[in-house]
Amino acid sequence: MLKTSLYKAAVLGGDLRQVYLAETLAEHGICVSVYGVCQACSHSGIQEASSLCEVLKAAHMVAAPVPFYRNGSIPGSESCPDFTGENLLNGMKPESILFAGAIPEEIQKQAEERRIQCIDFLQEHSVITQNTIATAEGILAEAITRSPRTLFQSHCLVLGYGTCGSTLVSYLKRLGCHVAVCEKEKVRSLRAQITADRSVCQERLPEILKEADFIFNTAPAMVLPKAMLGYVRKDCLILDLASAPGGVDYEAAEEMGIEAVLLPGIPGKYAPASLGECMAKKMIESFRQNVKRKEELEGE
Repeated sequence: MLKTSLYKAAVLGGDLRQVYLAETLAEHGICVSVYGVCQACSHSGIQEASSLCEVLKAAHMVAAPVPFYRNGSIPGSESCPDFTGENLLNGMKPESILFAGAIPEEIQKQAEERRIQCIDFLQEHSVITQNTIATAEGILAEAITRSPRTLFQSHCLVLGYGTCGSTLVSYLKRLGCHVAVCEKEKVRSLRAQITADRSVCQERLPEILKEADFIFNTAPAMVLPKAMLGYVRKDCLILDLASAPGGVDYEAAEEMGIEAVLLPGIPGKYAPASLGECMAKKMIESFRQNVKRKEELEGE
């Protein structure tokens, strides 16, 4: 049985998800130190380090932000100038584990060379599921707050039917919305027909745009350039979940008087506790498995 008190974790930067992650680890008896987190942790057993070198010292597992980079730097690095990818890897112990979201390939390669294991939260099923639920609930909260319309009986268009898009469609249907999906991938488009009212191809997108009260973009691409925005009603609300710079021509939308909003970091804003707890549990589970494997190898 893993004696959690014997192990140390470092939690770095990020948003409120990192704070709840640190507190959940501490509640499970793990010695936790934090550096560059967005606010003080409430758990009395959590130590706040004054440098990256200090927080990484003797850490068996390290939780970096989700995503690892935002706008080209690690979130938290503005207030912590030593918080860089190179310094992070240089400060970690061999055989330790780096947890983060969307870990760049170059960081993974360098970690492997240093005998550091990388586990990407956004490749783990339990975290992905919790993340998409939080994203769907968050974007619905934004829609309700920003629009004078009710979602009930409204005409909604969801662009993309991946993990996030499919979860959002399920929520919208339960709220009594008329939902259309535009998904270019054939298998996903067929699946969308099961839950949505309509699943249309790219060629039919203009006619659906004319009907929409709400447009939700989940596709990681430019899907609403100026030409397509010409079909959108001026009272329609566009909510965009694509990574910056987003999937909408925002300059054209402003010129046309269409409200379009880019919404990065929705999960961390609306459900940091649920996600932080989920990530902490994944860390503990993965670390236990790692320790068990090592013990089995040593016993052979």
